[in-house]
Amino acid sequence: MSNELIIKDTGIVARAELDVQISTAKAYPRSAQRAMNYALELATMDEATAQSCFYCLPRKDKDGVKKEIRGGSIRLAEIVANAWGNIHAATRIIENDGRHITAEGVAWDLESNVKIAMQNKVSIRFGEKEGKGGYTANDDMQTKLSNAASAKALRNAIFKVVPKALVDRILEKAMQFAIGDQKTVNANVQGVIDKLIKMGLDKQKILDYYECKTISDITPEHYKSLIGVGTAIKEGFIKIEDVFGTEDDTDDSLSAVEKINNLIAEKKAQAINPETGEVK
Repeated sequence: MSNELIIKDTGIVARAELDVQISTAKAYPRSAQRAMNYALELATMDEATAQSCFYCLPRKDKDGVKKEIRGGSIRLAEIVANAWGNIHAATRIIENDGRHITAEGVAWDLESNVKIAMQNKVSIRFGEKEGKGGYTANDDMQTKLSNAASAKALRNAIFKVVPKALVDRILEKAMQFAIGDQKTVNANVQGVIDKLIKMGLDKQKILDYYECKTISDITPEHYKSLIGVGTAIKEGFIKIEDVFGTEDDTDDSLSAVEKINNLIAEKKAQAINPETGEVK
């Protein structure tokens, strides 16, 4: 059997599988209320799951006024896609031109026939700031960056297909569950701060940002922000040094993976020979 025939057979099988999925979606339509209840059940299954559902990017504008950017995480996208059902979701790398990797995430609501594709581009060149020579990420790093870029592209596609009203409600319920009351905050805040310190944040900087003298002054709203900061760092939405910076310190238009790249580049730039571009 020729390679060409194998490719054609694979395409036929894929189309047949998709036809079955569409027919099944039409035969067993979803219930929005049931989907909502199931998503809530999953997102609030335990404290750790709820905490992983959202991120928070603390910021200050040029005048020093605080603001926070909050949103749903990759974990939340997985939950709502599972609960909403009748969705065909996939991700792939569509280009690697030697300087950037472009990932594409696709979410297709088989019941409503709404299909959304979102792309995420990441640089794989490091150490090129200020005219210095750079280098290309090795294969292992490119694989990691590809996986992260693919995850974000898929998350964005899912959030475009699943109704925003459902996503926002699940997000809010997850945040409420993760925070609890003041008693819960008092019991758990030390653990959260300890984790952030291990990630590289400074305890005093945390207290100063929230205008707290001691950890006991942390409020539920502060606690929510700290949990979101931890998720943002783990998923690469923000660099450690930019967590409590001003808006000029970081570009929110950058993708999560691009921010990871920039951080790696800064760490390794000093090890690059500016004349040859090779690692010393």
